[in-house]
Amino acid sequence: MGPLRIDRLTGNAPVPLVRADGAVVLTRCHTARRAVARTLGLLFTPDLAPDEGVWLEPCGSVHAVGLRASVGCAFLDRQGRVLRVVDPLPRGRVAAARGARAVVEAPAGVLAALRPGEVLRLAGAEHGPAGQGRRR
Repeated sequence: MGPLRIDRLTGNAPVPLVRADGAVVLTRCHTARRAVARTLGLLFTPDLAPDEGVWLEPCGSVHAVGLRASVGCAFLDRQGRVLRVVDPLPRGRVAAARGARAVVEAPAGVLAALRPGEVLRLAGAEHGPAGQGRRR
């Protein structure tokens, strides 16, 4: 495991990413809230597992320039409501969504079933919907 893999960049244990009804979308979602973790994102993570992803916050746009693996992304507002899903995000492309506060990235195909309006949250006492539970 390289020193810049997403789990080492975030410095926290992954938690499940769930829908409002409790259905698990990803069993291991890393939270990238520090600038360096958001900036490097998945660039040095070639081995992202099918049940693994990253929640980037604050974030309103992402790119797939230099990524080794194909990814999909979901743009979320402050309440964790899905605004837009781009899955897959073609390599070398950029995607954004007006009003997005967070972006979830996962292996291509994992987020494709999400629809705008669905609400996602990070499970666990220290995490909540986008914009909540942040260390200050």
